[in-house]
Amino acid sequence: MEKLKMSKIEKHKMSIFVVLNLLLTIGMNLGHPVTPTLIKSLGLPPRVFGISFAAMCFSNFIFALVWSNVANGMKKSRILMISAIGYALTQIMFGYSTTELQIYGARLLSGIFAGGFQVGLMSYVVNESPEDSQARYITINSILISVGAALGFFLGGMIGDISVRLTFVIQAILDVVVGVAMYLLLGPYESVEEHLELSMIKDSNPLNIVKKSKHLLRDIILILMIVNLVSSIGVTLFDQSFNYYIKDIFNFKPSQNGLIKAVTGVFALVLNVILIRMGRKKKGQESILIVVLLIMGVTSLWVANLRTAAMFVGISLIWFGVYTMMIPLLQNSIIARKHSVEEGNQISGLYNSVLMLGKIAGALLTSYTYSKNPLSPFWVAGVTFLFSGCLLIFGKKKYQS
Repeated sequence: MEKLKMSKIEKHKMSIFVVLNLLLTIGMNLGHPVTPTLIKSLGLPPRVFGISFAAMCFSNFIFALVWSNVANGMKKSRILMISAIGYALTQIMFGYSTTELQIYGARLLSGIFAGGFQVGLMSYVVNESPEDSQARYITINSILISVGAALGFFLGGMIGDISVRLTFVIQAILDVVVGVAMYLLLGPYESVEEHLELSMIKDSNPLNIVKKSKHLLRDIILILMIVNLVSSIGVTLFDQSFNYYIKDIFNFKPSQNGLIKAVTGVFALVLNVILIRMGRKKKGQESILIVVLLIMGVTSLWVANLRTAAMFVGISLIWFGVYTMMIPLLQNSIIARKHSVEEGNQISGLYNSVLMLGKIAGALLTSYTYSKNPLSPFWVAGVTFLFSGCLLIFGKKKYQS
């Protein structure tokens, strides 16, 4: 009877992963809609919002490299459990911070575990999903992240209207419960022999990673990684500025921010279901990505010229909807070039590290540009997406002609 139960779990492990991934993503995002309210309630300047996010991205960047190496010798479900518990504790620290320094410290610690969360999810899909369904599960994973983030924003915003700190407490409880469930349910069926070596940590030096990854940075992959970096800067500029702008300028409540992201989740679901149906046409993914980047560029510049709340939010919703398509398109385009499972882990780690590097630069740029003019980050974001789209057009012509 026990063996039958275990075989059923093993047979449906990807379905179980999908459900737990959604719950974990909801938990990880509960605190985001109340962050601007927390910072403004403490009387701190707008720069704290950008710099604190940059601090989290910095530690995320460094430790994504560590997690990607550790992933070669540790079960992904264990990585996800450790990350969920660690993130829960650091979010409690963040929610109960009262000074600028405490906020920066909590965000630095949060980034360590956020890196494990990202690498763990991507590596689990790469290692455990059937080869012929991998692109489909990467797209599903992206949908879950977008929809889970939207639901997390919505629920977190609703709770935040009652109490900002209560939001962080509920977030911590949910993260711990789901993280432990992931390890207990998925851990026994992972095809990894666990072995941890000190060299895995030593080899996580960013310079060593770049050296070892030189052979991966070839032809169109190099172009895609540059697009990943530049578009990450643009996404951070737009997303972080939007979250703070609607509170700072329009004085939106956390629940209103959450509702906006919930609508975005509906866009994500519809648009990415279309992507799944088109998933077999792998050769056309870069072409769709180009169109997506150009639309994001145009809508960013449009938003930068708007002054009314209704139009500002309406056009931003278009941007967020299209952005949810960009993530799986870029991930699939890069991961599809792997030649082995180990190379897939390397590419996943490199992808996440480059993504975080872009977020660090984007967050610092947001802090600077927003202080000068609250609408200027949207202008700069528009330029980054148009540049990324044009660069990909060039790369496609050069390497795939």
